[in-house]
Amino acid sequence: MREEDVRFMRIALGLARRGAGLVNPNPMVGAVVVKDGEVIGVGWHQRFGGKHAEVNAIEDARRKGHDVKGATMYVTLEPCSHWGKQPPCADRIIKEGLERVVVAMVDPNPVVSGRGIEKLRSAGIEVEVGVLEEEARKLNEVFIKYVTTGMPFVSIKLALTLDGFIATETGSSQWITGEAARARVQELRKMHMAIMVGSGTVLRDNPRLNCRLDNCPERVKVVLDRSGRVAEEVRRGRRFNLFNDGRAIFFTERPGLFEGVGEAYPIIEPGRILRKLGELGIDSVLIEGGRIACEFLAFADKFYLFYGPKLFGRGIKPFECLKVEDANKAPPLRVESIERIGESFLVTAYPGGRDVQWNR
Repeated sequence: MREEDVRFMRIALGLARRGAGLVNPNPMVGAVVVKDGEVIGVGWHQRFGGKHAEVNAIEDARRKGHDVKGATMYVTLEPCSHWGKQPPCADRIIKEGLERVVVAMVDPNPVVSGRGIEKLRSAGIEVEVGVLEEEARKLNEVFIKYVTTGMPFVSIKLALTLDGFIATETGSSQWITGEAARARVQELRKMHMAIMVGSGTVLRDNPRLNCRLDNCPERVKVVLDRSGRVAEEVRRGRRFNLFNDGRAIFFTERPGLFEGVGEAYPIIEPGRILRKLGELGIDSVLIEGGRIACEFLAFADKFYLFYGPKLFGRGIKPFECLKVEDANKAPPLRVESIERIGESFLVTAYPGGRDVQWNR
């Protein structure tokens, strides 16, 4: 692996991250055009439906007065070979006369999956694949899960005391963590297309379930409301903030109650709920409801556990549904990072492996 290939691909990966939360359910992609060892054009996929990174990089180079013929392009994902909302990037690369293309990873989308690389090579362009592939796959873990399974990427976010409680015995939970941690939650909301809570959270806290960062698209609000309690309260005249903006989706045993109230589906099983969200085009879900976290443990792809500097002694714990009798057989997590955030800290982790059994 050439040292310069790694250097320029790192630039492309940094550019790709600028599309976080703005391009879903498309992947984040960055591209860099290099000629004679110098960067002459950069681009990234900036918004869903917009021009792709490769085209933006080529056009950036042209605006700066550079000729891209004979240049090398570094791109974090295989250039597409088919028409979608935009024309094929592979065709544009061929037309512009680039000489070499360095790709971090093959596109897992079955519609592409190697066809873009094959088209470039057939046109006589040298193609190198696999430079910083692991970093590229990590960057687009949401896209990879969704495009290969049709199921959304599921993240569980919880705020806990140091002794593991999400609320007191009376249900009080605001605020366990500090302002810095709450600001980080807004970044997580931007990264996910949907935010999911239970009806208890809606009735108790009346949250907006939106993203309060600048340039953040409206999030889809998903509520598990088995008995239709939110709909009943609406019919009594109560107003809920989650209806103020964006789309609200309810999963319930009583969908008839939601006629004229909101979008509802007669589904309550976690697996079927996620499958339906995938069918609705939602590629990622951030579960914030502490009570419902256990229901979706078997489907969790990632955990964001915020710990605040408090002790409750007694209260509500999020994973009491687990029945672990032998400590050595407890389902493991693979900790990615532990980060200090103001007066709190964040543990980011993944399930320990595909064979993890969440005994309930």
